[in-house]
Amino acid sequence: FLAYNSFRADRKMVKIMLQDIFYVESMKDYVKVFTTQGTIITKQSISSVEAMLPERNFMRTHRSYIISLDKIKSFTAELIEINKTEIPIGKLYRNHVLKVLG
Repeated sequence: FLAYNSFRADRKMVKIMLQDIFYVESMKDYVKVFTTQGTIITKQSISSVEAMLPERNFMRTHRSYIISLDKIKSFTAELIEINKTEIPIGKLYRNHVLKVLG
């Protein structure tokens, strides 16, 4: 699989290494990609970003969030902590998320 993806941001393509992504957050018409290098804002749907990311490394945890499985610090049945940020686990995703995380 590719070790990076390219996202359109500020009228240019920005290359992001997959291992640098903490999580992705949907903001209406935009998506914020939080990385070790900072935050990229791109005008894509969260579903299109989800389709670009490998399933073995990333997981949808909420209608507004995709997380990097490698970056999880801790989790409960309702929240996942990544990079000092608490990310909610949506009710529709909870069973799958908890099954994957064990």
